[in-house]
Amino acid sequence: MDSIVYLTPLAFVFSLAAISQTNSLKKELNYLKAEIEILNDKIKND
Repeated sequence: MDSIVYLTPLAFVFSLAAISQTNSLKKELNYLKAEIEILNDKIKND
């Protein structure tokens, strides 16, 4: 049971890193969606 006490802060740090990575990926996905929209508009206009 003592080992769980020592691993809890480490798990918390890893969870924060995962949340940060998820937010970063979400921003990149939104950027790529906008780029696809722009390219689709260019294709339709040509």
